[in-house]
Amino acid sequence: MRTSPYMNVSAFESGQPAKRSWERGAVVAREQLQEYLEAQVGEDGCVRGQCESRVLESVLTLHLLQQLGLFAEVRGQLEGYLRAQCIDEREDPLHAVLRRHALGESTPMDAETVRAYLARFDHFTNRRKRMMFSVLMAELGLAPFDSELTPEDFANSGEEKYQSWVTVTVASLRILHAVGSGYPEWIRAEDVELLTATQSTEGAWEKHLLANILALLALRYFPRHRESLQNGIGLLMSVQNADGGIPFIAGLEIFCTATAGLALVEAGARKSLLYRMADYLVGEQQPNGGWAYAEDVHQTDVDDTAYCLEFLRALDPQRYAHAISQAEEYLVDIQGSDGGFPTFVAGSKPEIAMTAGALNALAPNREQHAELITQGIRYIITHQKADGTFERSWSLSETNAIFRALLAMRQLPESAAGLRMTVELAEEYSLDYLRRSQNVDGGWGQRAGDASDPISTSYALIALSHFDEPATLECGVRYLLRQQQADGRFLSIPDQAGPRPIAWNVPILSDIFALLAFGHVLAARPVVAMPAWKVAARRFPTMGLEAC
Repeated sequence: MRTSPYMNVSAFESGQPAKRSWERGAVVAREQLQEYLEAQVGEDGCVRGQCESRVLESVLTLHLLQQLGLFAEVRGQLEGYLRAQCIDEREDPLHAVLRRHALGESTPMDAETVRAYLARFDHFTNRRKRMMFSVLMAELGLAPFDSELTPEDFANSGEEKYQSWVTVTVASLRILHAVGSGYPEWIRAEDVELLTATQSTEGAWEKHLLANILALLALRYFPRHRESLQNGIGLLMSVQNADGGIPFIAGLEIFCTATAGLALVEAGARKSLLYRMADYLVGEQQPNGGWAYAEDVHQTDVDDTAYCLEFLRALDPQRYAHAISQAEEYLVDIQGSDGGFPTFVAGSKPEIAMTAGALNALAPNREQHAELITQGIRYIITHQKADGTFERSWSLSETNAIFRALLAMRQLPESAAGLRMTVELAEEYSLDYLRRSQNVDGGWGQRAGDASDPISTSYALIALSHFDEPATLECGVRYLLRQQQADGRFLSIPDQAGPRPIAWNVPILSDIFALLAFGHVLAARPVVAMPAWKVAARRFPTMGLEAC
């Protein structure tokens, strides 16, 4: 059995004082999970997380092939995938409706179900998302084309700055709506040129399959671009999963490698393996200093860059000094004037989880970046919700944004001591949410009241391990230990969202974040006694920022 750097298992056999049983279990579980994850690292150092098939892309691909009368065998495979899906309509009404429609089982209430679902969107992109799904429902024949949409609904207002695949998606939707509504004059030559440029013989463009499918649906109306259409369909068929379905994206190599690397560093994995992973990531760094989510994707983002930077610095800051410096410059340049960080493009709206991730990655140089980190923490605190949660960003779990925000708040520079009490109040708000939302089985769900799942629980444990929460922490660890499979891994529900809030799943992420959670828990040290005001806050958990 491999010896953990945080706890010597042999101590339990040598007469030394034994740790509590859940701590012993965490050591063993981490070692089993570490072995499993190490086996997922390829010879090139990459962890190739496989994205599961999804109903949305599968239905749209089936529709595309039906419209063109192509690939009868593939259409049969897609229908087979859809028939095999068991969907909880209460949790996922959109996919339930799409599946029924594709299989000829629609009900009269389906259109209203979709409308009600879309009305729940509360993300800052909700207007564009509603437009997108309005066009898609009409394209699939589930609803009429919206006569109230205008060309301006498909235009960049100048205030929003889009990532590359959003630009392609919006151009595709404009064409689909123009044709479907009988407004061919809305079609712009530059939109058609943009879509043809995305289709080549070298691989699915940006590995974003949803954007590619929408582009192909639009290009089918232009016979002169038949070659681009054929190339794109061929590439789409090449990434079909073994279950017959189509995933949301064709790869998540960089994100999986960076987060797995960080987890394996904390677990004490062998250096030769870790260097192989880090060298792979350095080879994928873009000229602007950032990283994308996958190989052959050009759109860089804060999330992947932050995790890559954390891993490289944790492993060997001297060996990777140049890559680290470039990544820091990338993050510094993308921060907004309000202190927040967007996901993709400088100048677009910031997000809490992205801001927290960037601050955590820059924290080792907190005095050099003191003002940047202070402004970022202030942004996070200002946007905390009354129940202690934050906007969930690209995860569907409340505990994801919470753990990242809490870790970021602990990076407050010495020069910002005046903000300390406000930070502690914000911490207490989030900790109170974690206490209240813990289920009787010890785990956490994506939202308060949801059934527990391993990845949401892992996020919560990462947060709790940095605070004096022994009872809550122990119950959470015990839940996680009960979920481990015989081969060391964890099975969880889909946690990622895109387009938000539509869920998609890369199963290995539950293993990665479980390993990170065990690392944080086992590395935890006793914390100093709480100040009197904080004790009072626990006695009166509804006391929050407004009361102070």
